[in-house]
Amino acid sequence: MISSRRDDTAVHLAPILFFVGAVSCCFGVAMLAPLLIDVADGHEDYAVFLICAAGTLFVGAGIAIATYNRAQQINLKETLLLLPVTWITVSLVAALPFMLSELQLPLADAVFESVSGLTNTGSTVIIGLDVLPRGLLLWRFLLQWIGGFGVVTIAVLALPFLRIGGLQLFSLDLSPNSTKFVPRITEVVSQIGIIYTVLTCICALCFWFAGMTGFDAIGHAMTALATGGYSSHDASIGYFESATIEWIAILFMTLGAMPFGLYIVAAYGQPGRLLRDDQVRLFLGIIAGAALLLVLWRMIEQDVPFWIALRQSMFVTVSTITTTGFTSHDFSAWGGFAEVVALLLMLIGGCTGSTVGGIKVFRIFAMLKLLRAQLHRQIFPHGTFRVTFNGESIPDSVRAGVATYIFMYLLLLIALTLAIGFFGLDFRESLGAAVTALGNNGPGLGPNTGPCCTFQGVPTEVKWLMSFGMLAGRLEILILLIPFSRSFWRH
Repeated sequence: MISSRRDDTAVHLAPILFFVGAVSCCFGVAMLAPLLIDVADGHEDYAVFLICAAGTLFVGAGIAIATYNRAQQINLKETLLLLPVTWITVSLVAALPFMLSELQLPLADAVFESVSGLTNTGSTVIIGLDVLPRGLLLWRFLLQWIGGFGVVTIAVLALPFLRIGGLQLFSLDLSPNSTKFVPRITEVVSQIGIIYTVLTCICALCFWFAGMTGFDAIGHAMTALATGGYSSHDASIGYFESATIEWIAILFMTLGAMPFGLYIVAAYGQPGRLLRDDQVRLFLGIIAGAALLLVLWRMIEQDVPFWIALRQSMFVTVSTITTTGFTSHDFSAWGGFAEVVALLLMLIGGCTGSTVGGIKVFRIFAMLKLLRAQLHRQIFPHGTFRVTFNGESIPDSVRAGVATYIFMYLLLLIALTLAIGFFGLDFRESLGAAVTALGNNGPGLGPNTGPCCTFQGVPTEVKWLMSFGMLAGRLEILILLIPFSRSFWRH
């Protein structure tokens, strides 16, 4: 996919434009689904999706045809530029229906909504989802489902190869002699797509059997597995008032937050690898530990019965750490301790190679192992201590990548919090908005932007800052920042 035979110091726009045009065409085709829903419902917004689909297909196909070259290959620099350009372009394309439909969202709101959907953040500026046309609701569901598949594909194929944030440890062996994975990239993508689709269908059936309508079941299955959190109701999952639906959501949010590369391994006859993986075990351990703390807190401080406390605490814990952002219970009303736990879970996120945001559990695992090794070196100065992941030593380049990424993450988090606070939000809400944007989480903190609310009332400047933060978090920060470096453009 990425050629080493070309000059890696030169950036050619043709392959980048071809890819952007091709992806835009895919979004033009995707707009036909909400178009058909609106036609079936007799809603006039079908014309909006028709115009947007036709325009997107015309422009995208024109760019792709004009820049197509069968022999063209893409180098490292072009890949680093291609990813942010593609995500920004499709975010603008996806915003068009929000601007032209009956919602008539202003540009900042429309871009915020589309970026939030595509990055699987789940934050929203829309109020009145219960009465919104089904075409727009389906468009929001599709954005998260398509975005989730794109995130997994990038996480499994592109980011490890680009050596971003220590993720080279997760690169797949795609050689013809490999016994771990199938030999061609196209086959890997198809395997991911099949697993992603099958899990979505199973989730939809479970939701339907639990009492959701067919439309709600399909839509919430899309956003549960994509760990996105968009809903067709203002009350989100809480609208259904069903413990069964909450447990189903917990299961599939957890599945969406685990490495899809291991699902491929499991499909090839090694299912045990999934639960033996160090990252997965730590991820499940964090969920169990955080949920237990919240259960004890609610039982002791608020006198909540055990089984109710368990279900509600598990839902909040899983929805938060998987950065899904489904809401059924307003944890901000549980007291300060619950908000602190939720904030930490937002920062951690789920597993590398999944649809989630956040720092990622692998990086937390690597830093914990490095800390343990450093403590042992202080006690035994002449000892040799290995830092391992799944029994294999973590290379120095991966350790450096992990440390660099976490430093950049925290630095950008501080900068984003300060910038948001400059426009009038208090510290609690500024920090919550920055964490939820950079971690692609969904709800923020505080009475105005927490789980009970939306971001409709925040200043326009804050919406633009959060849109930038959502893209930065989804593209692992460095990919979005590297093209701004002068050295990137030097030959």
